[in-house]
Parts: sequence; structure tokens; C-alpha cells
Amino acid sequence: MGVYVAHRTAQMVLVVFGVVTVTFFTVRLVPGDPARLLASPGTPDAVVELTRRQLGTDKPILVQYTTFLRSLARADLGKSFRGGRSVADAVFAALPNTFALGLVSMAITTTLSCLIGVAAALRPNGLVDRATLVFVSVAQSTPSFWLGVVLVLVFAIELGWLPAIDMTGPKSFVLPVATLTLTLMPILVRTVRQSFVETLGEGYVRAARARGLSERRLLFVHVMKVAAIPLITLLGLQAGYILGGAVVVESIFNWPGIGNLALQSIQQRDFPMIQGTVLVIAVAFTFINFVVDLTYAALDPRVKY
Repeated sequence: MGVYVAHRTAQMVLVVFGVVTVTFFTVRLVPGDPARLLASPGTPDAVVELTRRQLGTDKPILVQYTTFLRSLARADLGKSFRGGRSVADAVFAALPNTFALGLVSMAITTTLSCLIGVAAALRPNGLVDRATLVFVSVAQSTPSFWLGVVLVLVFAIELGWLPAIDMTGPKSFVLPVATLTLTLMPILVRTVRQSFVETLGEGYVRAARARGLSERRLLFVHVMKVAAIPLITLLGLQAGYILGGAVVVESIFNWPGIGNLALQSIQQRDFPMIQGTVLVIAVAFTFINFVVDLTYAALDPRVKY
């Protein structure tokens, strides 16, 4: 296990380094000059050139990359082009808001998906199963940006029950969490249902029933451990998506999270802030997948590292 952990840690470092490197060159090769965006219309070229010199974007791209790596080695993410604030401070101030939104969304999504998926799997092709498949088809074909806008129009503007934007209290979680939950649930429900249907048909399940094992113990102890492995995989991917920044949802509700911060940075061509948010997203995503891999061995003794 120790060798595997060391091997995966080295892999994670390489993946994060590769993602950050690709991001560094991509944002600089895309058309658009940060100095021009900072300057007001009609600003003389000499002033724009001075701004480029202050930002460091006047240097050759390889020189900029070397400077970036030296700063990164010192755990220095640099300063934002907008206002000169520390990138690390801005990213770590936004990260808890995304964590809070993600944890609440994943808890509700996982609970509902397991309950609905198991209920559908217990009686395949029954009424509950057919209703579940209809719900999954409708929810999976509903875009998250459209759903978020509709929820705002109905519950925030028309009825006035809930706040539409920003993070102002417990009520402000309702609409973004509902949007994320309905977006993430279809694939999780489908996975839980299919996994339980397949596992309930295994020979050891029939043997356990023949020995008189209670249905509850069979379902939630023996079947759950095997059927949960595909679910754990999807939960890892979905958690990486949320914690990495549900950009669309955070943008719709103006949620002060890392996804919204990344989108604003891209629009403003704020290179240091883009690099900082991508770095944190890459670290979060690779770490979550690493935890998922370790969870496999705990759930299924046949999985060994």
C-alpha cells in the first residue's frame, strides 16, 4: 500500500504540474491583452506599454514561465492584475464557499439518489422503477443554466420566497443547491439502480436468502458494499466537478466561490488569478480521485494495491 500511495502521489504531482503548465501557455496564447483591458479607451500606447512592463507581460513567454515556476516553488501564486490583491488570499477566501455549497449538494444528492435508486431496483419494471426512469430522463435532459434561471424566476422574483443571488444566509443555499442536486441526481440514480439490480441477481445473494438472512441486513450490509463501488466512482467525479467550481451555477447565483472567481478572471484576462484557481481545482480533483481509489479496497476485499 505504501508503494502505491507514493506512486499515486507522484502521479498527482505530475498531473497538477501538467494542468498548470497547459493553463499558463493557453491563457497567454489566446488573443487579448490584459494591459489593454486595464486601460480606459483612448489611453496612449506609451501608457499601455508601461502597464505591460508593470504586469510582466512584456517579457518573452518562456521568461514569464520561468518566473512563474520560481514563484510556485516558493508557494507564491502572485498578485492579481486587478487591484494587486494576493491570488492565494482570494482563492482561499472563495474556496470555503464552494466547499459549503458542494458538501450540502453532495449530501442531499447522495441521499436522494440512493433512496430512489434502491427503491427502483427492488422491483424492476414496477411503478416506482418506471417513474424513476421518467424522472431521470427529464432531469438529465434539462440544462443546469436553464434550470437555475427558471428557479430564480419562480421562487425569487415571482413568489419572493428565496434570495436570488449572493451568499447571505441559509436561505441563499436553497436555489443553487436545488439546481446542482437536480443536475447531478440523474446519473447517480441510474447508477445506483443498475448496480443494485445486477448485484441482487448474484449467486451469493440468492444463497444468503436461502440461509434465511434478513432482507434489510442483506441489502444494506452485503449488497451495499458491492453495489456502492460504481457509485463511489461517480461521487468522486461529481465532487471534483463541484469543488472544482460549478462555474455555471455559481455564475447564475453570483455565488462567491472559486468557480465564479475563475470565470471572472478569464473574462478579465487576469493571468495570475486564472493560474491560481486552476491549480486549486486540479489539486482538489486529483486528491478526491486518489481518495476514491483507496476507498475501493475498503469496500471490496478483492481490490488490492
